[in-house]
Amino acid sequence: MAKESYDDLIFQLGDLARDRLPGKPNCPRSMDRVYKAEEAVVARREELAGLEQEMNDEDAAYQLFQDEQAGEKVGLSATVRKWKKAVDAIDGKVKDLRKTLASRRAELRYAQEGLLKLEKKIEDMELTRQDPARIDVARTNLKKNRLAQMRLGREVEDLEARLATALTPEPGQPGAPGILAHKRILEMEDEAEARLAEHDQRMADLDQSIANMEEQVKAAEDYLDQALFLLGEDVYSQRIADAQLTAFYPRLDRAQ
Repeated sequence: MAKESYDDLIFQLGDLARDRLPGKPNCPRSMDRVYKAEEAVVARREELAGLEQEMNDEDAAYQLFQDEQAGEKVGLSATVRKWKKAVDAIDGKVKDLRKTLASRRAELRYAQEGLLKLEKKIEDMELTRQDPARIDVARTNLKKNRLAQMRLGREVEDLEARLATALTPEPGQPGAPGILAHKRILEMEDEAEARLAEHDQRMADLDQSIANMEEQVKAAEDYLDQALFLLGEDVYSQRIADAQLTAFYPRLDRAQ
């Protein structure tokens, strides 16, 4: 018969003692460590469950957004088809404007991301006490980038206003319902692009938070295992009298 593992037996003894000894006068003080470890495990698991629920909620909200857009687009597309000639005429006039706007929006997003990275870089430089001259140069670049971003933002706003005006028919203009429906579809495309970016970022943030919390759960569970092991050692060293616990003592004697 293979020799039993001392560590395994000690852990089993501690696990059993957790059920057998609470509230009894011979309960070791190390039981308090087990209680605290259990509380930590429960708290971390609840936080993990909360993050997972947030991820499910975000998925559901994004699916609802897509469904609502799809439903609205059905009627709009029918109206656009009805007034196709008028819509095509307007669309041809704003094609270059839309292309320029899409390009400027992409530049603005890139500029915003670059600004955040530069701000973080300056924070890191200040924390690590780098050369003040280098920090001053970085701050100067930050001011220039902020100004450039503001100018680009105003240009995007101007282009959006021009596009909105171009897609707004004059009173009594033939095909006005189709033009307005087309305008709304373009707005929905912008909304969908922005919502997708928001959704992807939110899911990425939650995924990272869940991964971090899973590590914390694992750490809390490991600490609980250690607390149970130490409880088992205390019970064994004191040879606490209990009908079920005492059965482990001779087995532990042989395992040493």
